[in-house]
Amino acid sequence: MPGESLAAIDFPLRFKVVNAVPVAAVTLLVGTIILAGAPGHAPRWDSLLTHSRDFGWTGAAAALAVTVAVALLAEPLELATIRLLEGYWPTTGPLRKASAVGAWLQRRQHARLTFLEGSSDLAVSDEAAEAKAVRFPPDPDRLLPTALGNRLRAFEDKAGAGYELDAITWWPRLYHALSDQTRATVDQYRNQLDVAARLTIAFAGGAVALAVLLAPYPLWWFVPALTGAFSWFAYRSALGAAEIYGIAVIAAIDVYRLHLLQEMRVEVPRDTVAERKLNAQLFKLWSGVTTANVRYQTTDSDHNIHVT
Repeated sequence: MPGESLAAIDFPLRFKVVNAVPVAAVTLLVGTIILAGAPGHAPRWDSLLTHSRDFGWTGAAAALAVTVAVALLAEPLELATIRLLEGYWPTTGPLRKASAVGAWLQRRQHARLTFLEGSSDLAVSDEAAEAKAVRFPPDPDRLLPTALGNRLRAFEDKAGAGYELDAITWWPRLYHALSDQTRATVDQYRNQLDVAARLTIAFAGGAVALAVLLAPYPLWWFVPALTGAFSWFAYRSALGAAEIYGIAVIAAIDVYRLHLLQEMRVEVPRDTVAERKLNAQLFKLWSGVTTANVRYQTTDSDHNIHVT
């Protein structure tokens, strides 16, 4: 924009954290190994210092530009990153077999918790039931091949289930009806999930790149191994973040679902029976079914509107 300085242009916090940090961390690590001499020879400290001096500030600026460019290119892949870790994989190609193996492993874990849930030991039974409720969707037929996918699907299926509302359909609309504080809390938990997911992918990719660079040098194999371990820890963090995020979404739906109806000037039902019927009509309406029928409030005191 005319008159706007570069200092006034600020990327959103979500972009800075979710994209820049993982990309910068892996780029710095791989770049350092390359500057230290790999793959031409085993990494050496003197090679790192020599190459760093040769590149100087110009090289540092170029590296920063590459990092920002990669982060910008990765921005549209944020949703794809989450879906990859969730287990929404192609039904053809090499990932098909991986999907089948992952689904089999998840079914085994689900079956194990189901078995423990029936234990005569109440402590074991309660612990298994709680773990099963958090880790898996209620319907075993909806299991995904990854732990993260099942954890998120568990909350997707349970959110609003008592009101017979479809959380996937409701959430984009209800999000705009949240209070600023609640929206900020939900965004914080979602950012934690996104950062952990992006770190998982970034460190996994870095581990592969480092394994290729350092393959001829066994003494340096610990570097890709550690990077892979960081990816695993990031994935474990993503599981915890998914649980917290899911709980926040469920709570937001419980508290604000009727507020959304008020914002839409839809007549608020008097009981849960009427609410379930209304939710069925809203689902049809939001799905584009023209025969859906929703009754609106005839007055809105907040906006001084009267409908005749």
